[in-house]
Amino acid sequence: MLQNQGVPFDTLVHLVFKKDDEILNELKLGNCLMDLFCRNQKKLYFKYLKILGSKMNLKEAIECVSQIEKSSNVFFEQLLKKIAYPFFLLVFAYFMICFFSDFVLVQMKDYISSNSVLILIQVLKVLFGTSILSILLYLGLYYLFFYKYDARLKCPFSLMKKMISLQFVCMYQALEKTYSSTQEVLETLSLMDFSIVGMVSNEILDQLKKGNTLEECFLVIHVFDASFKKMIQYALNGNRISIFFDLYIKKCRFDLETSIKKLSNGIQLFSYISIGILVVVVYQIMMMPMNMLNQF
Repeated sequence: MLQNQGVPFDTLVHLVFKKDDEILNELKLGNCLMDLFCRNQKKLYFKYLKILGSKMNLKEAIECVSQIEKSSNVFFEQLLKKIAYPFFLLVFAYFMICFFSDFVLVQMKDYISSNSVLILIQVLKVLFGTSILSILLYLGLYYLFFYKYDARLKCPFSLMKKMISLQFVCMYQALEKTYSSTQEVLETLSLMDFSIVGMVSNEILDQLKKGNTLEECFLVIHVFDASFKKMIQYALNGNRISIFFDLYIKKCRFDLETSIKKLSNGIQLFSYISIGILVVVVYQIMMMPMNMLNQF
């Protein structure tokens, strides 16, 4: 922003960086500014910046990386925020029922006349535990696909496929303004092999080397969702990738927001109902000794 206002470069360095004098001295020695930015940096932002900085100027690279960062994990972060509270309720309820069944219930077995109550407690315990493990499994699979991707892995969730497809399209569009051909965009994306988009791009390029058409290469990628594959067919046949990708982004974002809302509301509703049942059961068990005393 300051650069666009015509602020001198030396002033920019003094304003933005703590080690401003050191950076200016390095530049005077002939070192590249991009290398100085990315030196000893482990964050994804600087990994993207280092790759794109070798393909375009610094300003374009920073703008492009900013777009990539915004699109990369925005919906996964949104999903985490939405399910954080209901997930906390599930965990709290699970530990509460474990404490109740392992400590309190043991002391009150003599007052419980029906085994159905004990069975219900165990069912709730298993239900809570299974729900928590299912959510953790989904998050674990997300990490596996996005950071440890392997072409042999099969993606079982449509929501996850939409996230992967959207991330690919957003990153593709961020580079499309700079490059004139799809081949160049894919080759640049393939350098980002620390991300799932980079690994998928490598897979597409490998298919191209085997003599497959670009359309066939996209269709064999199993982590792309069905609507994206259908959209890419129209985009390539009409040679209007940018227009169809814009449409896909709008559609996919709406679908993801709707799915995330339904998923979080479902988990929250399940949490409330389960905790309500647990409270009623615990109350009934705690009142059993009083009921027995009233019979005498």
